[in-house]
Amino acid sequence: MASNADFQTSEIIRYYKNKTIFITGATGFLGKVLIEKLLRSCYDLNKIYILVRHKKGNTPAQRLNELFNCKLFDTLSQYYPDFREKVEAIEGDLCEPNMGISLEDQQKLSDNVNIVFHSAATVRFDEPLKVAVEMNIIGTKKVIDLSKKMKNLEALVHVSTAYANCDRQHISEVVYNPPVQPDKIIEAVDWIEEDLVKLLTPKVIKHRPNTYTYTKAIAESYVVQECKDKLPCTIVRPSIVGASWREPFPGWIDNFNGPTALFAAIGKGILRTMIGNGNSTADIIPVDIPVNMMIVAGWYTGAKKTKDIKVFNCTTGQINRLTWGMVEKYCEESLFKNPLENIFLVPNPRFTNYRIVKYFRHFFEEMIPSYIMDGYLRIIHKRPLFVRLQSRIKKAVETLEFFTSTEWEFTNDNVFAVTNEMNEVDKRIFNIDVKDLHWRSYVEQYCLGTKKYLLKEDMSKMNKCRKELKNLIRLRNIVFSLILGIFIKLILFRSLSLRNLANFLFRLVLKIASKITNIFKQNSLAN
Repeated sequence: MASNADFQTSEIIRYYKNKTIFITGATGFLGKVLIEKLLRSCYDLNKIYILVRHKKGNTPAQRLNELFNCKLFDTLSQYYPDFREKVEAIEGDLCEPNMGISLEDQQKLSDNVNIVFHSAATVRFDEPLKVAVEMNIIGTKKVIDLSKKMKNLEALVHVSTAYANCDRQHISEVVYNPPVQPDKIIEAVDWIEEDLVKLLTPKVIKHRPNTYTYTKAIAESYVVQECKDKLPCTIVRPSIVGASWREPFPGWIDNFNGPTALFAAIGKGILRTMIGNGNSTADIIPVDIPVNMMIVAGWYTGAKKTKDIKVFNCTTGQINRLTWGMVEKYCEESLFKNPLENIFLVPNPRFTNYRIVKYFRHFFEEMIPSYIMDGYLRIIHKRPLFVRLQSRIKKAVETLEFFTSTEWEFTNDNVFAVTNEMNEVDKRIFNIDVKDLHWRSYVEQYCLGTKKYLLKEDMSKMNKCRKELKNLIRLRNIVFSLILGIFIKLILFRSLSLRNLANFLFRLVLKIASKITNIFKQNSLAN
C-alpha cells in the first residue's frame, strides 16, 4: 500500500487524483487486476466506470458484486472497506451498436471521463474470423468513436499484444503496416457467408498462426488511423500474461489461458509432451507488470501531453530471459514439491523439436493410459472422460506450439524511456522493471496459484498429495521394471546368441566387482 508520504511525492498518484476512468474488459483477468491496482494505489481518483454485459442471467450490477467478492480484492477491502462506491457498472456489450450503452450513460461518460483503458478483446486463438473481427477490430472502432465524444479526455490506452506482428522476428515499438486495411476486412466479413469466411481464414491470415494475432495487428493500425493528431492515445503490448508476481499477492490467476493450462495439465499428469524449443524465449510477463505499464502509460500520455502515439512492448525476453527449457525444469520441480490432487500420472513434461517424438509419447504416455482409464470407468459404470479430455488438451496445445517453438526479439526503448521519466517512488509503486524477477520462485508461485486459486484445491491436504505422488512414483517404477523384465524375457532370451552375450556380460560384471573388492581388502590389510 502507498503511504501518506508516497501520496505526496508520487507524480502518478497525484495525476490520477480526481480523475474519472472508463474500462472495457474489466471482468477479464487483466481488467480485474487493473481495477484493484487503481483503487489500492490511486484511491483519490473520482470514479471508475466499467463496461459490463448481461451474462448467464446475471445483471451488470450482480456481475460487479460477484467480481468484488473474489479473493483478489481482499487486501483492498481491508484498507478501503467502501471501495465499491468508487466503481459503477455501465450496462453494455462491445458487439452491440454503440456498445449497447444507453444514451443517458453515453452522456455521463462523455461529460466525465478523463482516461480510457480499452482491454476488451477475445483472446481465444481459435476464434472464428468473423467473431475476432467483431470483437478486436470493430470493438476498438466503437471505443474510439465513444472516446471522440469525451469532452475531457486526456488519455486512451489501447491494450494490444506483443504478438500482433508475430510474422516478424524483430519487433520494434512501432505500429507496422496492417496485413489488410481495417475497413476492407470489416466490409468483407460483413457480407461474406460465415461458412465461406471460415473456409477462407487460413488464406486470409497467411503467415500468422491464428485470428487473434491477425485482428490485433489490424486493430493497432486502426488506432493510429483514427487517433493520430486527433486523440491522446498510447498502445501497450503485453506478451504472454501470467500469474501475478507481487501484487496484490504472488501467484494470483483466474483463467486457463496461456501457460496456466499447461501447468494444470502437466501437474495432473495428463500432458506429457508438446512441440517446443527448450532454448527459445518463453516471454511470460506477470500480470502486475502490464497493469502497472497501462497506468504509467495513461499518466505519461495525459500528464506529458504527448502528441505521438507511443507503443510499449511489455515483454521480458530481452531484459530477463526465461526459456521454455527453464519453464519445463522449474515447473517439474514445483509440481514435485507441491503436487496437485488426484494425479493421473507422475508429472514428466518434455518439450521436443521432433514431431515423431511428440506423436510417440502422445500415443504411449497419454492415449494408451487414457483408454485404460476409460475402460476401467466403463467397468464400474461411470462415464468415460479421459480420451475426450486428451482430445481437448491436444487441440489447446497445438494452438500454443507456434509460440513455444518460435523466437522473437522485442525492443523496449520506450519502456526504458518512460522509466527514466518516473521518480523513485513511482518506480517502486508502479514497477515495470522485471530485472529482479527470479524465475524459479515465480514459476513455483505460479504453480501454487494454479492449485489454490484456479483449481481451488485444499492447501491443508498438501502432505497427503505428496504421499500420493510418492506412491505413484513407486507404482511407475514397478511397472517399468515389469515391462523391462518382460522385454528381456521375450526378446533377449529367445535368441541363443543374445542369451550368451547377456551371460557373458553378467559374469564380466561379477568378475570386475570381485577384483575391486579384493583390491580394497588388500589396501585395508596394508594399512
